[in-house]
Amino acid sequence: MKIHYTGKLTQINKEQKKNLDNHFAKLGKLVDRRGEREAHVMLTSQRHQQKAEVTMNVFGHQAVGSATHKDQFLALLAAIDKLEKHVQKLHDKRIDGKRHGDGINGKKSPIPEAPTQAAPKTKRLRPTRVQRSAKPLSIEEAPLAIKPAAAYLVFEELGSGLIHVLVRRSESEFDLIEAR
Repeated sequence: MKIHYTGKLTQINKEQKKNLDNHFAKLGKLVDRRGEREAHVMLTSQRHQQKAEVTMNVFGHQAVGSATHKDQFLALLAAIDKLEKHVQKLHDKRIDGKRHGDGINGKKSPIPEAPTQAAPKTKRLRPTRVQRSAKPLSIEEAPLAIKPAAAYLVFEELGSGLIHVLVRRSESEFDLIEAR
């Protein structure tokens, strides 16, 4: 893992340098699968606070860990720990979501159970368009006037003016309903 420092790294002894290298090596085990990665460390100071920010690109995302402390070394360790948690979260999310199809933290997503007893499907009756003859018909002319696809015909009887409904039972059989 390559580490680029921006800012002034102050007062770090050999033990602290070794500790930082161990933390970056641990982080490197998570991310250095396909080549060596780069981490950018930015160190700033404001008044009596030291700020450390560590950024790197991992799994197509930019992971960031930042922390402030009075001591620069402790701020840097805290930032590395936060970055490690962020990278571990991205790693777990990638493994859980893409490779195994499991949910978060290794829990499988619930499989919806098929209903044991299917509810009977009721056929909805839709109102159909009423075929009504434009002119009055005699009872003998009505079976000739009904369209082949129509199930019934509403017509006015010639002479009396009564309304009748002619219902098709089969291709050659009809029922006549008289309205009074």
